[in-house]
Amino acid sequence: CNIFHMDYEEQLRFKKNMVIKTFKNVARMDVEVADVVRNPHPYHYRNKIIVPFGKRNGHVISGFYEAKSHNIIPQDSCLIENELARPIINLIKNELEERNVSIYDENTHKGLVRNVMLRATKNNDLMLVLIVTKKNPVLNIILAKCYDTYKEIKSVYLNINDNKTNVILNQNGFIHLYGEKYIIEEINNLKFMVHPNSFLQVNHNQAQAMYNKALSYIADSNNNVIDAYCGIGSISLNLTQKAGHVYGIEIVPQAVVNANENKKINNISNATFICGKCEDEIEKLVNIKDIDTIVVDPPRKGCEKKFLDTIIKMKIRKIIYISCLTQSLARDAKYLSEFGYQIDEVTPFDLFSHSYHTENVCLLILKNK
Repeated sequence: CNIFHMDYEEQLRFKKNMVIKTFKNVARMDVEVADVVRNPHPYHYRNKIIVPFGKRNGHVISGFYEAKSHNIIPQDSCLIENELARPIINLIKNELEERNVSIYDENTHKGLVRNVMLRATKNNDLMLVLIVTKKNPVLNIILAKCYDTYKEIKSVYLNINDNKTNVILNQNGFIHLYGEKYIIEEINNLKFMVHPNSFLQVNHNQAQAMYNKALSYIADSNNNVIDAYCGIGSISLNLTQKAGHVYGIEIVPQAVVNANENKKINNISNATFICGKCEDEIEKLVNIKDIDTIVVDPPRKGCEKKFLDTIIKMKIRKIIYISCLTQSLARDAKYLSEFGYQIDEVTPFDLFSHSYHTENVCLLILKNK
């Protein structure tokens, strides 16, 4: 929360200016930027947190990393996380100390407990995941106590990660212990099965607002739309409300399985999910379907050049670019502009209140196709 000292209205002004300056500095472009879409609930908005455990003076601590370090600063409260998160984490911390459970030390690669992850839905159903180096019966006892104490916890997992790495979750290491195997999130009246490794925006209300903005750019119900980096289908299935057919592309097989589950529980017929590399699958689709629009929501590093080259080669008319890092958006927009794409609109969203991060929805249109 590096701009928590700012008045909230000033935070919004600051973020808008940051977007304008980033386009000017990175892309050498003067871009018309809309006012930042405000967060209706700027406190306790995060639906996912991961907190590390450590040991100091013989006692178990939990908190956040000091900037540019792995030094844990102990925290007993946090104004942007779910209000139940800290009591649950403190319960785990006290149990670990009372039972003398070893805490992982990344310098020696010894110890049992590494991190805790909590996920929450808008209805305050919680998923609890404890990240550890190996199974141990005492961990089941501690997690059972959490599950019994807080009725909001609907799903409990262990994640076994004995790798000497900074990657927190071992994607092949999930063990379901108690409750349901997933929790259900609702976005714009659509249901999504959220598993421990599912990607979902961390701010429910602002995710809805962003998806509605993207939806507003789908002009014709006969249009075919590609959703690249589709994950569990949260954007794709929202777009089906206006698009003729949506093709979601995702390289992670499990995410495609989850996307099809979500398609099924929402009784949606005009969506198809494809597992593969985006650039390869786009070319196949454009050769057999008339694709009007592509939605891209890449990781922070932005789009690969090969991926952008495929969009350019296929002459897809409209790009809806959702970005969590303005620098990579500006870089990619600059590259696309060299091949005839023009920025029609940039709208920042305050997904990460009290931090300097901004999510943007940018519409680019191919001129003189």
